[in-house]
Formats: sequence, structure tokens, C-alpha cells
Amino acid sequence: MNKKTLLEWETSNNAINRTVEGFWSCFRKWRQEEKDDYHDTFHGKLYEDFISVHERSIYLKYTFNVEEVVIFCSVNIFYLEEYIGTYDFEFNLDGEIADEYLDFDDILFKDRLLKMKHNLSIARNALKQGIEIGTVSNITGIDSKYIEILKEKYC
Repeated sequence: MNKKTLLEWETSNNAINRTVEGFWSCFRKWRQEEKDDYHDTFHGKLYEDFISVHERSIYLKYTFNVEEVVIFCSVNIFYLEEYIGTYDFEFNLDGEIADEYLDFDDILFKDRLLKMKHNLSIARNALKQGIEIGTVSNITGIDSKYIEILKEKYC
């Protein structure tokens, strides 16, 4: 399958959009049904407003031992614009979903996450003290658009 054919398949099956929607559905279901695992993974909770997903890859995979062809569509997951994981949808060639994979198992994940959560805590405290959004952004390194959301929704 060449690039053009693969991209035509993606368009006709809306694979990237379905993968993004699949991530949100899977994430919310996991957060609700597996609360302990969710809290252990993220050392508490995450602000959903600060999570974003961006297309990563789409590729065809043929497995010789089962003589199966599938297409994977993958997205990267970011928190405050920091990479935290991936989500993959596995499609059959007819566009049906065969499986999904949510992965936050990066060795640097914990350190990055704890730093982000610490900076968010500092930002919340600073906002509660009346410090301006731009100053809070400069102190914490968090983009001001997230500081504005933090102020509006969580302070």
C-alpha cells in the first residue's frame, strides 16, 4: 500500500478523528471505572482542559504468523504541551476497530508530570494572591492560555 492509498483509506474511514474520539472515550472511561489506577498513574488527577492530542502516525502492519493485515492510527497525548503518552487504534481494512492501546509508560513521565503538577500548584496559589497572569506564566513556565483557564475554572 503506498502513501496515497493509505491516506485515502484514512480519509474514507475518518481514522484520525475516530482515534482522537476513541482516546477521549477510553480516557474518561478509565478515569471513571479505574479510579485507583488513574490516580496512581497521575499522582492525583489531571485538568482535562490541559490535555491535548495530536496525530502521530498511520501505518499498515502485516503479521506473518497470523496472516493478518491491520492499520494503526496513533496520536500523541500532551499535558500542558508536554508529551505524556500515546493512544493507538487498530483498524481492520474494512474500517472496523480491532483494538485500542492507551500508554503512559514512559520512564521520564513521572518526573515531567510531577514538575507540571508542582508548577500548577504554584500558579494556583499565585493567582489566589492576585498575581497577574503574565507574571505567573513567567514564574512557572506555563503558557498564559493555561494560566487563564486555571484562573477562570479552578481558582
